[in-house]
Order: sequence, then C-alpha cells, then structure tokens
Amino acid sequence: MAITKITYTVTQMLFEDQFLPPAARILEFGEANWYGDVSNEDLSADIGKYVTDDREQKDLLALLTRANASDEQTRMFDTAKIFYRLYYGCKAVQAIDLNGTEASTPHDLNEELIRDDLFDVTINNGTAEHVFFAGRVFQSMHRCTKPGGLMVHQGPLINGWVDHGFYNFQPTLFFDLARHNNYDTLFFVGQNDPFGLVQVNAPEDIPALTKSPDFPANPTFFVVFRKSDRESDFSIPMQGYYAGALSDAGREAWRQER
Repeated sequence: MAITKITYTVTQMLFEDQFLPPAARILEFGEANWYGDVSNEDLSADIGKYVTDDREQKDLLALLTRANASDEQTRMFDTAKIFYRLYYGCKAVQAIDLNGTEASTPHDLNEELIRDDLFDVTINNGTAEHVFFAGRVFQSMHRCTKPGGLMVHQGPLINGWVDHGFYNFQPTLFFDLARHNNYDTLFFVGQNDPFGLVQVNAPEDIPALTKSPDFPANPTFFVVFRKSDRESDFSIPMQGYYAGALSDAGREAWRQER
C-alpha cells in the first residue's frame, strides 16, 4: 500500500495528459503511505512546476516541510496525501483500512463496501492481493466509483513477491474485468529497483513481454480503468480464453505458455 516511483511516474504522466479529474474526491482501498523512492527534492520541484496558484504551492511546500520534521509513520502517510493533493487536487482523501491511521475507516474488504456517496477516483494500491475474497475489492470499487470515474490498481504481477499476499494477479484478470464491465483501460508493467516501466496495449502483448530478458523478476502492474458514463451493475468476468474473446494470436500465445 505504498506510493512508489511507478505510482508517481504513471500518475504524473496522466496528470500531464489531463487524464485525471480536477479536484477529485478519492477513496482509497487501503490507506497509502510514501515508499520513499521518489526524493523530497523531486517532489518539491514538481510542486513548483505543476502548482500554478502561489498560495496552494506555499501550502504544499509547508506541509512537506512539516511532514519531514515528523516521526517516520506520520511522515510516510502525510507525504502520500501531499502527493494526492498535488496531482488530483484533493484537500482530503478518504480511506478504508483495518490497520490504517485514525484518518481511515475500518471495514473488512472481504465484505462488499456499500456507500451512498460516489467518488471520482477509487484506488487499490496493493490491497486486493491481501484480501481472501479479492473479487469483493473490484466489486466494491466499481460500486463506489462515479460513472466516468477512475479505478486505479497496483500490485504484484504474475511471479515473484513470494508470500507478499494471498495472490499474484494475472494480466487476463484486468483485461477481462474491462471487457465485462465496459472499462477503458491503461495497463503498465514495471519494477521498482532497478526502475523500469512499459505500457501493454492488449493481452496478446503479454507473452512476448514475459519472454524478454528485460522482464523484471518482481513485476508490478499499474492499471487504470475508466468506468463507463452509463451506470451498470458490476459484472463478474469469465476468462477471455474460455469466453472466446481472444484473437487467434492471443489463443495461440496462451497455448504456448502452457
């Protein structure tokens, strides 16, 4: 549940492309902390670069100075909220977390989360793989996100990260979730150390990527879904291979991986 350089890099790119909603209302599924592989100097420089309002810029820099003077736990959680305020324009972030700070609300994510209020952005930053009924997280995020809003996911992919959580997710999960629920999708695969990041456009791209000598030993996915403007109930996906949703090339690649 940490904001890493992967999180930072993709979010910054989406911000520059004006993909992120302004003044967003955010709900985190797992309260995020600052990982620390983006320097304070880089964060300060980006506040100066991207925040055009002088008062807001001064406020953010003052908050960063205060966070750096705090104890380690306070610094990590407060810096994460500065990150959200910089790129999403939100003054406060709501979070669901059984083990978060007092700023979060406890809820067992094995049970669907039902809220009357909807959010511009919901974020699963390394939480779903720790939840036994992980599908509930995706269902709850769909239910809590406004039509046209964003659902952001990050976590361990395919292999590596031994015993990090209950699951390492596969790319087909996200492509099939998108297909069943009419999500627009951005899919990235990265590694924290040494840093690397590549965008994946379709399931058919995965086999060649995994065979590359540059494919990381501990890969991380970063997926952004944009929910349809038309509200609909969450649809449980069927894997694309068995649903006949893959191209001929995709089916052949699937067979070769067996």
